[in-house]
Amino acid sequence: MLSCSLLNRLRPKFYRAYAKMNSMDWDNIRFFLAAAHARSLSAASRALGSNQPTVGRRVDALETQLGLRLFQRHSTGLTLTEDGQRLLVAAEQMEVGAADVVRASQRDANLIAGTVRIAAPEGLGVSVLMPSLPELCRRYPLLDVVLEPAVASADLKRGHADIALRLFKPADADLVSRRLGEMGFGLYASADYLARRGTPESVDALQQHAYIAYGDELKEQEENAWLEAIMGRGRCLLRSNNTQARISAVTLGMGIAVMPHLLMATQSSCMRILPQIDGPSRMIWLVVHGDLRHVARIRAVIDFVSELFQERTS
Repeated sequence: MLSCSLLNRLRPKFYRAYAKMNSMDWDNIRFFLAAAHARSLSAASRALGSNQPTVGRRVDALETQLGLRLFQRHSTGLTLTEDGQRLLVAAEQMEVGAADVVRASQRDANLIAGTVRIAAPEGLGVSVLMPSLPELCRRYPLLDVVLEPAVASADLKRGHADIALRLFKPADADLVSRRLGEMGFGLYASADYLARRGTPESVDALQQHAYIAYGDELKEQEENAWLEAIMGRGRCLLRSNNTQARISAVTLGMGIAVMPHLLMATQSSCMRILPQIDGPSRMIWLVVHGDLRHVARIRAVIDFVSELFQERTS
């Protein structure tokens, strides 16, 4: 619920609209939230697994019910109106509350069955978790797994995922973290690239080589800053925030990249260069909401993922 101090700051028109939300279809609020966060109907429809006309109808229905205009619609997408911004504050709190209700209903579940949603950085999700999911499903045949590899961190408090793998330890007191292991980085290139350009035997030799770096969103990451510094005058042929794209670029022989050893272990066409030089390392954390950590199916997946990373990082 909204605090009294926040309600007192809302205009009377919006206060009346908020009162109507108690009897309103939660799905309309859910569609509004997706549109507000995505800033376009098409992007919201993709996030919800729906379609653009349905999202538009849901938003229109909410505006009609509240008697408010929530979005300014323009050619490049959606912009929240002042009323829309106020509603977003209330709707986000409702979303957190809805996730609390779901978690409360799950606390006494003892059967390892049902859905577990896992969010992970796309490199770890695709290259490490995905190949291991058949074994998880064989071990627990009544379990349904939803894997969401993405660059952005899922919001566990809003129920966007049950379990998350992160490369940082969250400070939120409601979240419980387990350290899975250390992920080291090094320089990698394909055998084809090295056959064409030669294998660098020193840091100075790297200046004559091409390399693949992170995109603008991730360029400040420690391992990318290290790569840019060590490559010096080398030519950057490609930048991408997508880990799988960078792996593909390496295997295709485009240049040298800084990569986690964990992800390159299965890339037989690539090899580590200058192995005497260690890049930065990142800690991998498994994160779960405290209310869910003792639910049987969540516990089972936590233990499975922990075993997996213990084997890969030891």
